[in-house]
Formats: sequence, C-alpha cells, structure tokens
Amino acid sequence: MPSDVDIDEYESPFTALNPERPLQLLADWVQEAKDLGLAEPDAMNLATVDAEGNPHNRMVLMRHINEREIGFFTNLESRKASDIFATQRTSSTLWWPQLGRQVRVEGTAVEMPRDMVEAYYQSRPRKSQIAAWASKQSTALASMDRLHQDFRRYEEQYSDQTVPTPTFWGGFTVLVDKIEYWYGKPFRLHERIVLTKEKEDWSTTRIYP
Repeated sequence: MPSDVDIDEYESPFTALNPERPLQLLADWVQEAKDLGLAEPDAMNLATVDAEGNPHNRMVLMRHINEREIGFFTNLESRKASDIFATQRTSSTLWWPQLGRQVRVEGTAVEMPRDMVEAYYQSRPRKSQIAAWASKQSTALASMDRLHQDFRRYEEQYSDQTVPTPTFWGGFTVLVDKIEYWYGKPFRLHERIVLTKEKEDWSTTRIYP
C-alpha cells in the first residue's frame, strides 16, 4: 500500500447500519457479491462444538436469511448436525477477499421446519437430489466406486418419479445474537462493528482492528 494514501478518503460502509435490522447489511453484502459474479458468495465457515467440547468447522452455503436468522441445509446424521443437536451453539464466518469484507455470526441453531426443507430440496437440481440419497455424510466410505454405485442405484430407483426428500436430510436455522462486520482498510486500520442482542434491543460497539 503506498505510504501517501490518505486514510480519511475511505468512506465507512457502516453509515447505513441499522441496529434494529442487524442482518440487513449481511444480506446486502451477499447480494452485492452475487451481482459481481463472485464464486460462492454465500459460502460460510460453520463452527460447532460437540458434547465433549471438541470444536469442528467446515464450509457450508448460507441459503436462508431474514431479519433475525440465517440458515443452511445438510444431512441430519452428519457430524455438524450431531454437534448442533448436542450443544446448539454455532459461529459462522463469511469472507469476500475481493471486496475486503468479512462477517462473523454467532447464535443458537435449531432444526429447520420441514416445509422450508421440502421447498428448498425440490428446488435443487435433480442430480443433487439423488446425491443426497446416496451420501451417508460423515461416515466411512470404502471407495468412490461405492458412492457412484449408490448414486446410480438411486438414480434408477427414482428414474420415473419426483425424487422425494429424504427424512434424514434437512436444515438448521441460527437465531443470531451477535454479529461482527469487518471492513478492510489500508495499513490494517480496519473497521469492526459488533452488534449484540440484549433482551429486546441490540447494542453497537466499535472495536479495534
């Protein structure tokens, strides 16, 4: 970064941040990333903790957002689902390096209503629906040939009908109680704003980068 950059020339992205709609800026940033054609604009790193206190994290796609919650879909017999059923707490991070933006979200996860699951599952490409049946997610797999065989078996089984939603496939919504917005600036003078749920209101705190 050139040494003569005027740090005061950089406009804050948080001027329109509304604590009464804490997730609106996240939705706006995801949409902007989509409009720019960025790859996987709603990809997020999801961290969970199991019953013994061991942390796990992986990438998922945020496929649901409203004013209080975010959501994602998964196999309900997966490790992430097992962790959530045990402890409920999650932390997620979305990052768009091309835009110099990051968002961290914390909250309590619960199983998603089946009507939401059904609607999303039926909107998926058919082969993705078949793959959900074929994958015993997070369990040991003898070989990729076995997975391909299972895929072809279910493809044949449902060849002349709508692929039903597996009972073991679903989703989780995360009721958000803390969200941090991070905006990158020169010389590591980044902007960080934390919104925290406190009873019926949200507090806003600016923190050092």
